[in-house]
Amino acid sequence: MRLTLVAHTVGLILRFFAIVMALPLVVELIYGQWRSAIGFLIAGASAALVGHLLFRLHKKGEELIRVEGLAVVALVWLVVAFFGAIPYLWDGLGVMDSLFESMSGFTTTGATIFTDFSLYSRGLFFWRGLTQWLGGMGVLALFLAILPALSVAGRQLFFAEAPGPQEERLTPRIRQTAIGLWSLYAGLTLLEVIALVFTGLPLYDAVCNSFTTMAAGGFSPNPFSIGGYGNPAAEWVIIVFMFLAGANYSLQYLAIRGKQRRLFADEEFQVYLVVVFGSALLLFLALLSFAQSPSETYLTSEYAIAALGEAETTDVVRHSFFQVLTIITTTGFATDDFSLWSDRALTILMVLMFVGGCAGSAAGGPKVVRHWLIAKQAFRELVRAIHPNVVKPVRLGGRVIPPEVMRSITAFMFLYLLTFGLSVTLLTIFGSDLITSITASIATLGNIGPGFGKVGPMLSYAPLPLASKIVLFLNMWIGRLEVMTVLVLLQPSVWKTTFLMGRRRRLTAGRRQDRAAADQG
Repeated sequence: MRLTLVAHTVGLILRFFAIVMALPLVVELIYGQWRSAIGFLIAGASAALVGHLLFRLHKKGEELIRVEGLAVVALVWLVVAFFGAIPYLWDGLGVMDSLFESMSGFTTTGATIFTDFSLYSRGLFFWRGLTQWLGGMGVLALFLAILPALSVAGRQLFFAEAPGPQEERLTPRIRQTAIGLWSLYAGLTLLEVIALVFTGLPLYDAVCNSFTTMAAGGFSPNPFSIGGYGNPAAEWVIIVFMFLAGANYSLQYLAIRGKQRRLFADEEFQVYLVVVFGSALLLFLALLSFAQSPSETYLTSEYAIAALGEAETTDVVRHSFFQVLTIITTTGFATDDFSLWSDRALTILMVLMFVGGCAGSAAGGPKVVRHWLIAKQAFRELVRAIHPNVVKPVRLGGRVIPPEVMRSITAFMFLYLLTFGLSVTLLTIFGSDLITSITASIATLGNIGPGFGKVGPMLSYAPLPLASKIVLFLNMWIGRLEVMTVLVLLQPSVWKTTFLMGRRRRLTAGRRQDRAAADQG
């Protein structure tokens, strides 16, 4: 691994990332919030300076090898989170809280440190939404689309960042693929903004909530999330766009280009439909049963209905679909304080936390396709237990899944659950109760946002101890990059080989200089 080339590529991206920070700066100036604008000015200038210094470490643009692509992806997400934290730090949050909020934004987690929303400027809430929008399709995918200089390393960067076990390009060139996906992403975001404004939301709120819906992020400028607007029509709009955010963007792109059959014939999309509608039905029945219990009340924010028993059936349907989609797509919005629901309803939501959306979507989590392929593999092993000589390959949409892909999926699931288990253990050791530890761990590793217990949808991660926030910060980073990208860089052999190669190159260069000097002599 050529560390100077890795730093050069990170610096190139960081320089253009500094330009993006001009957008919230403009919002601050529009609303006359001059002091907060200084924070974005400092952050942008710092990112530009550091990016320029890193860029100068390597002069010649070269093709990245696979491990260098993984290193660039992991470092870019870490570095932008650090520079993205500067505006939060400027507005009074502590260092770890600022880093936590920034990483939660870029990874589209939606776990917040904020407790009193009135303390922060409109530009900062716009920045929260924008960070999620950038992270939803992928920071690197954006810069691949707009920076021709990155095209030489495009394949390694695009597929190292892309979620899901399948690599799919829509066009012969990676840069054209990135442009196509980002165009679709921006177009859907614009459509949602228009639809939300039509339902009565102010333009500022419509923009911020659209950013975080299409990114499957969940940050909202309203302290009570979407429930705070008390707008059923807006909730239905968000339900539709959350569903799209959890579906494969590549297939949606092909559907728009006239290949609708590819979308509805896709086996993962079919499973996704079944899981969403089946879970919504189960949750609907659980909520109806909950409402009929005279000892239970359905408490929500002051803007929402006071009791489920007083709600119309259509309201219960809306709450069911909204909460199922916000969990399975890992968006993390809330229309109600679901931590007060019955155990049956909470069990459904907790199971969905371990599912995630489709591969190639903005959603986090393990992804539907991995669960489906592992289920098929398990069924195959049951058949082979009775008929050892049967030939029954795992198929997806008629295609045979190679054994190496199944091995990588099994390894991913093992490492994902291992990271989850380690996180739960550490949070419990650091003082959290078991429910909080479990749900906070999966909510950050799966980039969902709210959990149960002390990190419920109407609460904040702020009271957690510093050590727990560090663990959850790492969870968000590891989970957004699908575990393998980060953990592969922890192998000692990667760095041992890197330093040995560096030493060998220096020795070779020294010998060449000696020979040149001898020839001149």
